[in-house]
Amino acid sequence: MSFERKRGIFSEPDVAAKRLCTTSLEYRNAFAVFDRDGSGNIDISELNQALLAVKRSVESGTTHAVCFTQPFHTKTLLWLAARFAADTYGMIGFPEFSEMMQYIERLKDIFAQIDTDRTGDLSVAELSRALKLSGFNVTGFAGVSDALSMAVAERIGRAYDEDRNGVLTFDEFVQLRLEWDCYLSAWVSHVPAGMNSIHPQQLLTVLDAVKRSLEPVGNWGVHPTMSGLQGFDPYSCLNPLFYNSIFRCQRSFLLRTAELLIIKFGSGSAAINFEQFCMMMEFVKEQKSKFVAADIDRSGSIDMNKLATAFAVSGFPLPINSLLEVVRHYDQVGSGSLEFDEFLQMMAETYD
Repeated sequence: MSFERKRGIFSEPDVAAKRLCTTSLEYRNAFAVFDRDGSGNIDISELNQALLAVKRSVESGTTHAVCFTQPFHTKTLLWLAARFAADTYGMIGFPEFSEMMQYIERLKDIFAQIDTDRTGDLSVAELSRALKLSGFNVTGFAGVSDALSMAVAERIGRAYDEDRNGVLTFDEFVQLRLEWDCYLSAWVSHVPAGMNSIHPQQLLTVLDAVKRSLEPVGNWGVHPTMSGLQGFDPYSCLNPLFYNSIFRCQRSFLLRTAELLIIKFGSGSAAINFEQFCMMMEFVKEQKSKFVAADIDRSGSIDMNKLATAFAVSGFPLPINSLLEVVRHYDQVGSGSLEFDEFLQMMAETYD
């Protein structure tokens, strides 16, 4: 992975534009409009109104222009606040607002370029094509069929299809971009330029960087200002993500976890490339959701009783001797229960 990948769907405003965003009279006037109480800050509710205006401008001229009149999904607000206002204690000042608006303006342009049929949504084919044009070989293998490439794009996009209608709206696309910015940045920052694949120890470093980069999402997810938004559910928003503070036992992943993930996604190699890493991250997110569902008392680990329930719910009840053997095999730190990465080892070896 190298910096030239940050083009197309992943491109950013240029450096000069970033420096000038706070001098924009347009942004300043917009901030004044949405700072209705004159406090010099925008709270999440006021931010939602600002984003609704942006959303309507995105959808103008599309077949959905008269249908999309609702504010952004609260998950979109969560991601934007975490990205641009990580340390503002629940309020968003003008510098944060202007950077956020500039970022969204850039995503508007990208969305319009991808939405070739002007429906106001992104289909699997459009997303797959956009990933390819961004230098992103979504399958990780050269010369594969378009059908396989589209299947992989569908798997990535499905995680953000909030209304499950098979396409991505603009705010669902914003969520996808914000989350994958974290994964891409973790890779770029910790993998030397020109290196196309990484080994287990390097993978641990990247995964640790991912956990740190997602920490602001977790902090905002439990912030009191978010609880005031109608329909906001921190459990569903944070469920697939893994970040340090959600675990009571905050330790790095075990090397064996990285080894098993590479075995699963490295196609027989002792290393994985960036595309395989991306597919691995989708797998990690799926298993995180299963782990949280099994961890009913939010202890951050799964004991034998929780594991028995999880297997039974999945339709694969195991006898006590088998459960004991499973826990004994994967409990590498000797705690009597499974931490998330130990659970991940188990799923990597058993989940197809």
